[in-house]
Amino acid sequence: RTILITNPYFVPDERMTEALVAAVARGVRVAVLVPGEIDYNIVRAASRRAFGRLLRGGIEIYEYRAALLHAKTIVIDGVWSTVGSANLDPRSLALNAELNLVMYSRDVADRLQRIFADDLAYSRRVDLARWRARPVWRRVIELLSVPLREQL
Repeated sequence: RTILITNPYFVPDERMTEALVAAVARGVRVAVLVPGEIDYNIVRAASRRAFGRLLRGGIEIYEYRAALLHAKTIVIDGVWSTVGSANLDPRSLALNAELNLVMYSRDVADRLQRIFADDLAYSRRVDLARWRARPVWRRVIELLSVPLREQL
């Protein structure tokens, strides 16, 4: 029914992108919370480049505006959750030594869902029209980030 993702370095690979879009096609609400500002602009560019396909696939994307976002959580269907150090990027999933805790608990999932909802109050939704209207200089930086995606 729901997949709620909070991740500061959200650079999904092709398989993750396909899985999220397929989930939406099955009627699942997929919402992703990313930082509005980030400490590594090249990662931000790589992340934003993928937004078009995600948005066209029906995924909700929000940019957190209150402060630097560094949380890494996922909540699925209000019962399964994970919290840890892994980002949803190629580097974290294939190269880095990361550690996440997975919990099958309605209480934990409920708490993380409430935090996610609270964070949305300090966020701005990214829509496809706004994403398409981003400045040319951002598009150029996004294009330059493509060869680096696997290293980010």
